[in-house]
Amino acid sequence: MTEKMLVVFLDANVFFAAVSSSVGGSHFIIEIAKQKKLKIVTVAYALAEAERNIRKKLGKGALTKHYENLLVIEPIIQPLPVISDNLEKRLEEVIDKKDIPIIVGSILSCANILITLDKKHILGNRKLLKLQMPFSIMTPGDFLKSFLKA
Repeated sequence: MTEKMLVVFLDANVFFAAVSSSVGGSHFIIEIAKQKKLKIVTVAYALAEAERNIRKKLGKGALTKHYENLLVIEPIIQPLPVISDNLEKRLEEVIDKKDIPIIVGSILSCANILITLDKKHILGNRKLLKLQMPFSIMTPGDFLKSFLKA
């Protein structure tokens, strides 16, 4: 019997951190994904944000490393539907507008876990954490602690 692979949704900041430091949790998550032990999912919005921030803050070398990581881990890019203005306004009551694609993508992808470093808008968002989301929300470090225990 084959074990079902864990599906993890990565926020843009995890892709950024993975090329920013070779000793951080984000880097190790990418390394585990390269070994095909995780299924990585994200949205185009997050990849564009990661690319923009890597190019601006870390330069061409880091951007090349990011592209190399993507080629090896082959993330699934979850398509996002057009969200009605009414639904968007309701979501904005719970989460910052820029993070709506991350939460919607996590739900639609059926991810087991959303991994993010966004302490202000996601990890520390009490309104969001009170909702019964169909996935766990973790930092890279917390994810690695639980993944390595299993």
